[in-house]
Amino acid sequence: METKGYLLVATLSKPFYDAMVMCVESLKDEIPDAKVAVFTHEEWVRDEDRKLFDHLITPVPVHCRTKLWALPQTPFDITCYLDVDGFVLNNQIEEVFDLIGDADVVMSENRPYNAKVVYFTHDDQVGPGIPGREITHYKKEDIELYKQGKAHKFRWHCGMFVWRKNERTQKLWEQWLYWYKKHTIELDTGPFPNGLKYWDTFAFWRALYENPELNVNIQRMPNDAKYNFVTGYRETELRPGSEKAFLHYTIDPKETERREAYIINETGFNFTYGSFDRFKWIQWIYI
Repeated sequence: METKGYLLVATLSKPFYDAMVMCVESLKDEIPDAKVAVFTHEEWVRDEDRKLFDHLITPVPVHCRTKLWALPQTPFDITCYLDVDGFVLNNQIEEVFDLIGDADVVMSENRPYNAKVVYFTHDDQVGPGIPGREITHYKKEDIELYKQGKAHKFRWHCGMFVWRKNERTQKLWEQWLYWYKKHTIELDTGPFPNGLKYWDTFAFWRALYENPELNVNIQRMPNDAKYNFVTGYRETELRPGSEKAFLHYTIDPKETERREAYIINETGFNFTYGSFDRFKWIQWIYI
């Protein structure tokens, strides 16, 4: 029988760990027997927290994107990855394990109106000598580039997804980490906009773009907003009669008190998209 469980990663900044504990507590409140694997720093773990974790994996790299290192080490056959800046609202989150079907990975899709960057071009794609750039989602002339096949799109949201552990997904996670390190350590984004280099979503896209032979079967979750309702999404993203199972807010590590207030009040505004600049000089320690 296939094992199933949730995987969360909290490293680099202690507020990420505090957010993770809140997330796991919300999960265990709704599904007491849920299996949870966490990757974090041993010195952060309080005695009272240990009962929440079925698998505690340490030591881990000190980096904002340690999840890329952690994914292939999941102890489960089928895993649901959750960003720590989220809150389980009911036990329907467990339905995600039934969505995998014959797919290797099931994910939710980005909503262009709610994302900082969704579309982008590479050098010479629009025309000779025109450098690649990020594209805004609100300018008609920019969106036309994508419709004309002259731009790329970040389709998948990388903050919550489910996958089956197999050779294809293991290779995909390896490639995701490879491209992220190439972008951020070697500072090599190739013909693509340099401003994307710290986005793990860009590295995920490039892993797929550069390695079509991986042949990973990625499917969109049905009613995906139910299982990954991101702050700023419109309520109309939910199918009629359905309710949010996982609320995905976005915070800066410094915003601990405001994060808690947000969860309580469930106001509909994104506090921050985070600052990638402060991570630019941090290198992988263990990798």
